[in-house]
Amino acid sequence: MRFVQGLRPPAVEWAAISALATLVVAFAVALLIVGSDALIEALRKFDSVTLGICLVLMAWQLGCRFLRWLMFTRALGLKIEPAEAALYYAAAFGMTLTPGRLGEALRLWFLKRRFAVPYRRIGGLYVADRVADAAAYLVLLAVGTAGYKHHSPIAWSALVVVVAVIIAIMNPRPVIAVLTAVYAVLGRGRKLTAWARRAVRNASILFQPRVFLPGLAIGAVGWLAAPAVLTMSLARLGVDFAFLPATAIYAAAALAGGSTMMPGGGGATEAVLVVLLRASDVPLDAAVTAMIMTRLMFLWLPVLLGVALLPAAVKSVRHAGPA
Repeated sequence: MRFVQGLRPPAVEWAAISALATLVVAFAVALLIVGSDALIEALRKFDSVTLGICLVLMAWQLGCRFLRWLMFTRALGLKIEPAEAALYYAAAFGMTLTPGRLGEALRLWFLKRRFAVPYRRIGGLYVADRVADAAAYLVLLAVGTAGYKHHSPIAWSALVVVVAVIIAIMNPRPVIAVLTAVYAVLGRGRKLTAWARRAVRNASILFQPRVFLPGLAIGAVGWLAAPAVLTMSLARLGVDFAFLPATAIYAAAALAGGSTMMPGGGGATEAVLVVLLRASDVPLDAAVTAMIMTRLMFLWLPVLLGVALLPAAVKSVRHAGPA
């Protein structure tokens, strides 16, 4: 995790500008595709009750992901109070749409400043959180594709690959052996090799079955909220769409967005959502509107929440001494 060594306190203004610019671009593209009249008419179909349920599902998803992160921090031996952890976790969403996807790394910066721990000890949080999300998406994709007519062996194959990677990380010895061999061949980088070996050992703690599997389950249950919002949005737009295919479609879109390494999966996630919904015979205006509602709940609103909490989180770590 050497790339976070020089991480500085986040610029709240930059985070806010990135979030608003992304939101404006997304709506502008949607207007261009379906037209302003059709989009406005579709959005008017979402009453206060529906929006309220969507917000509850968003809170459920964020809560599950936070609980997983808190479990991982506790597994690394950090004695952090839930309220303080929640502040750091939520504030980092404010940097999701900035170049470099600094949100996850920012959580490490908060913990380093608050607890005076080296990155080699907590760097595994970044890896475990990303792998847990990817694995959860693959689980949902596999279950979704197995549950309706478009069976796909690709999802199950990808899930097997992820399981193999997790098993490899659980046992740090092969990775450490590779690092040692590389150092022996190159004859340089002794400090970096020692740092990497300690980081791998610490990260392997989070991939032990007793730690990672409960985290994976919690994350997968939390992410079910997203296809639930997608299904509900389509229902409000007069489209009868089953939950399982919605689960597979959302998981595929999330994986596509994550693979691009763009901030928040911007562009790819939205495009794949719309394309797969259209391939399932969903009208274009309904597909675009449902995409907007789903991304609003699980990307843009959390980002705006993070921007609002960033000043408090930065002030907290600056004034609090090491625990």
